[in-house]
Amino acid sequence: MERALEYVAERSVLVPHGCRYWVRSLTTDGYAKAVVTEAGRERTVRVHRWLMELLHGPPPPRTITAHSCNESLCVALDHLSNATQRTNMRQMADQGRAAGRAHLGYADTRGSLGRAQAIQAALRDGLDLDALAAAMLAGEARPLVRQALANGYDAEAYLAAVRASDPSSALVPLFPAEAAEEAPGAPEDGQMSLF
Repeated sequence: MERALEYVAERSVLVPHGCRYWVRSLTTDGYAKAVVTEAGRERTVRVHRWLMELLHGPPPPRTITAHSCNESLCVALDHLSNATQRTNMRQMADQGRAAGRAHLGYADTRGSLGRAQAIQAALRDGLDLDALAAAMLAGEARPLVRQALANGYDAEAYLAAVRASDPSSALVPLFPAEAAEEAPGAPEDGQMSLF
């Protein structure tokens, strides 16, 4: 696992709000992609799924690897969890990121791949927080998040806006590492922060 984490750290950038953005190859829908060698065989993987599998073994049936941060480029282990597609879609709808945002004028016309590429471009020459904020802002459907990013990057304002924009966060923490901080002695949920 340590070797995998080093591999990921060398190919990603940790940003102040806690996401670890992948800066290498992408899938056609904007997720981190890599070619890994296991038992002498190469295979192409979605990095977030591969990390969860290394950490927890094969996923339970009918589950996906979900991003609590809703960032397809993010490979931070404490932002990943196994979830049902139904739970993932509910979070998306609760945050106003589902169908209908085009009618509000906030659809990201770049598509998921274009958005991921814009974030990568903002990080290509180092951590440029204003460029990152601009890349994240384009197409953002949540009014509070748009407002937080409008004047440049501020990690605390961004995280507060994300939390305030998610009515389901009372039931499921957006960032699982926070749940442990808020509820000492809470039972383990199978997630851990390694970055």
